[in-house]
Amino acid sequence: MTESITVLNWNLEKGINLEAGARWVREQRPDLFFQQEVQPDQLARLSELLEMDGHIAVPRPGSSNDNAIFVRPGGPLVCTEEYPQAWAPWHAPANIAVRLRDADGALSPRQISAVSAHCCYWSPELRLTEARWCTTLAKPGWLAVIFGDWNSYRVGTDIRWDDYTDHAFVANRTYEHAGRRHTDVGPDRELLAAGYVEMARHAAEHLGQPDALAPTSGYRDHPGRPPGPRHTIDRGYLSAELAPTLTSYEVCDTPQLRRLSDHLPLRATLDLARLRDVLHATPAMYRPTDARTDHEGATRA
Repeated sequence: MTESITVLNWNLEKGINLEAGARWVREQRPDLFFQQEVQPDQLARLSELLEMDGHIAVPRPGSSNDNAIFVRPGGPLVCTEEYPQAWAPWHAPANIAVRLRDADGALSPRQISAVSAHCCYWSPELRLTEARWCTTLAKPGWLAVIFGDWNSYRVGTDIRWDDYTDHAFVANRTYEHAGRRHTDVGPDRELLAAGYVEMARHAAEHLGQPDALAPTSGYRDHPGRPPGPRHTIDRGYLSAELAPTLTSYEVCDTPQLRRLSDHLPLRATLDLARLRDVLHATPAMYRPTDARTDHEGATRA
C-alpha cells in the first residue's frame, strides 16, 4: 500500500525536450506533477506520455508558456475542481483542488488547493501581484501546495549585481530604491508573511536535508552573466498545517536533467498517514452561512 505522496515540479524549458522530460517524470511515478512552460498544443501529448490527467491554465495574451498540473489517475489524490484564473497579468496560474481518496473510496472532507505558477520575468511589481494572489489561499483552515518559477529570490539572498554586464537581466530581477538596485525577494517575503512554509527551508532546518537549498537554475551560459548554477528561483510552498507531512525535499540534479532544461526538477515527499490526519481534521475556519438560519443553525421562518 502507498505510504507516501510524491510531488514533482519542473519548468521544462519551453517544452522543447517534451518526450525525454516526460519519460523521466513518468519513471518517478508522481501523484502530482506541477509544470511550467507548457506550450499550447502539448497538454494532450503530455498527458499521454505521463499517463496522468492534465489541467492547464487559461491562456493569457503575451506568452505561450503556460502552467499545468497533472494528477495520477487511480492514485491517492483526486481532482475535484478546476479554477480558471484569468485575472493574471502575465502567465495565469494553473489551480485545481485535490482531495485524498480513502481506502473505502470516499474522499477527504478537506481539500488542498494546488497551484502551478510562473511569475513575470521582467517586472518585480507583477511578481508581487502574482504572489499576493497566492496569499488568498492562506486563510485560516485552508490548505494549499504551491510550486513555481518565481523569477525572484529568497529573503536574505546576497547577489553581487556588479558582476553582471547583462543590464537588462539586472533590471528584470531587481528594483530601485533610495538610489540603488535591490535584489527582488518580494514574492518570497509575501508568501512567508501569509504563513506559508517554504519546503526547501523546512527540509534544511528541520529534516536535516541541507541539499534541499541547492540552486535550481543557471544551467545555461548567458552572455553578461557569471557562469554556473547560482540561485534558487524554483520553490515550493505549503500551508503551515501541512508542513509536518513533509518528509523529504530535493533538487533533482543529473547531467541528463541539466541537458533537458535550464531548470532542475523538484521532488517533495509527503507522509500519507499524516496527510490523511490533516485532511480529516476539523479546522476553525470561516464558512458562508445560509441567510435563512441563525447562528445556532435553527431555520428561520
